[in-house]
Amino acid sequence: MPLVEIEDLRVSFRQYGGAVDAVRGVSFTLEDGESLGIVGESGSGKSVSCSALLRLLPGTAEVTAAKLKLDGIDVAKARRDDLTRLRGKSAAMIFQDPMSAFDPVFTIGHQICETIMAHRNVSRRAALNEAEELLLRVEIKNARDVLNYYPHQLSGGMLQRAMIAMALSCRPKVLIADEPTTALDVTIQAQILQLIKKVQAEFGMALIMITHDLGVIAETVDRVLVMYRGEVMEQGEVQQIFDAPRHEYTKQLLASLHASFEPSREAADDTPALELRELAKTYIVRRRSGLRVRHVDFQAVDGVSLALPKNRILAVVGESGSGKTTTGMMAMRLTDVTRGQILVDGTDISTLSREALKPWRKRMQIVFQDSYSALDPMMTLTQIIAEPLHIHGMGTAREQQEKALEWLERVGLDRSFASRYPHELSGGQRQRVAIARALILGPDVLVADEPTSALDVTVKAQIIGLLKRLQAEMGLSMLFISHDLSTVKSLTDSVVVMYRGRVVEEAPTERIFADPRHPYTRALLAAVPATNPRDKRERTFLSADEILAGIPRMGAAEAGTAANDAPQLVTVAPGHRVETYVTA
Repeated sequence: MPLVEIEDLRVSFRQYGGAVDAVRGVSFTLEDGESLGIVGESGSGKSVSCSALLRLLPGTAEVTAAKLKLDGIDVAKARRDDLTRLRGKSAAMIFQDPMSAFDPVFTIGHQICETIMAHRNVSRRAALNEAEELLLRVEIKNARDVLNYYPHQLSGGMLQRAMIAMALSCRPKVLIADEPTTALDVTIQAQILQLIKKVQAEFGMALIMITHDLGVIAETVDRVLVMYRGEVMEQGEVQQIFDAPRHEYTKQLLASLHASFEPSREAADDTPALELRELAKTYIVRRRSGLRVRHVDFQAVDGVSLALPKNRILAVVGESGSGKTTTGMMAMRLTDVTRGQILVDGTDISTLSREALKPWRKRMQIVFQDSYSALDPMMTLTQIIAEPLHIHGMGTAREQQEKALEWLERVGLDRSFASRYPHELSGGQRQRVAIARALILGPDVLVADEPTSALDVTVKAQIIGLLKRLQAEMGLSMLFISHDLSTVKSLTDSVVVMYRGRVVEEAPTERIFADPRHPYTRALLAAVPATNPRDKRERTFLSADEILAGIPRMGAAEAGTAANDAPQLVTVAPGHRVETYVTA
């Protein structure tokens, strides 16, 4: 008998003026120990289908199904005590946002213990010991300390590991992972995916992986279900889906996974559009030790130098905490500089007053990662897009509105969207509006800070294509900040790799992918998900000490520079610099 049986599942949500059909006629089964991937873009009904299986949908949901069974129990008719047992012992769920899934006022240890004690008759001490063992099992080294931490004290990757530990605490038969790696860096994502597969094998669980990332699907599952607008478009073995997709929508998803764009062919100008020289940012951090509080310096960015040529796209890559966003914010003068210079067309703007900086704002614009918080919820789309024109006093109100409408169309939205508000748009549509607002002034430099990190694979390809087209049309110079190396490979001309606030490698894009020299760069590239199941592999992850030990070493004569105890950037090929220890 299958562990999960779903037949003709239909879910609709009651709203003012009618109902919205979220899931329409979905059917699938899951056997013991099997891995199933449910893939599709946002709004396709992936999460709703699995939430219906656990009866986790809100009261506005109307659920019908010919069959809705979990571990032999009819979920639709299950009593409350049956559901309590099912939600722990039969199935457990890892959510997309672990911060919202944990209670912020209780420690991690308390919350895992409560879960264990709710389903099994054990003492608190035994539950606490088991919680520590589970944290060790999900590769949290300082498990005893983490038991006493609150959720906000853990990074995204650590918090996701703690959630996996809590999900495993009742030894479920099926683990449902709902977009568990969407907001994580490429290295952390690879670690979490490998961890999920490891614990699945150890515990003998079945797995349902919900995602919009086909790379995640290629790495983790045996069978795939492709959904679109609440319906199943196609299902089959993972290798068959990747090698011979039958439905047109599946073909589009796979095509967007391999989307590529031609690099710029025009000759770059000698004077960089934007140049950063020895840029640094130091924060003062409070550290408490017992009753004493001391203030220490935290070096977020440490002596970053880079040059963005005119009409080129330069990527800045690295995991969270590497300093790439801080560098971009300093380049835009949105964060104060501790030391260093910011040169725009050869002019240093790092010390200009707010008033003196205003004319330069027209020439430098930014697109933020979170388009929802970047757009004013009280303004219509035309008001949002026209706001920069109003700030700089460019044109009459009528001219500003007409130009805003033109830009709506230019970024692929209809003029009928003019009176809409940000909350009425999808994530991809909001990002298009943010791009229109940034480019309406005709800037020379655009800083794009993770503009596609939270978007579906198809929408991501559309936004990248839009940025590339506008960059070519306008002759833009773009600083593209990202941890998504597959996007960087297809879009950019050159790459700067940052690690712990420093630039550790810099090279043309093709060269950095073909011949990475720094151990951290190699670790980033090794963590990129496979684009076909036959290419998936077991990965090894480097510790900070291993990265430090792997930094290249070179003699002073070969490096062409003086020896130094600290690593320094050395040119190893035309346009290719690597952090290297130079010895006498």
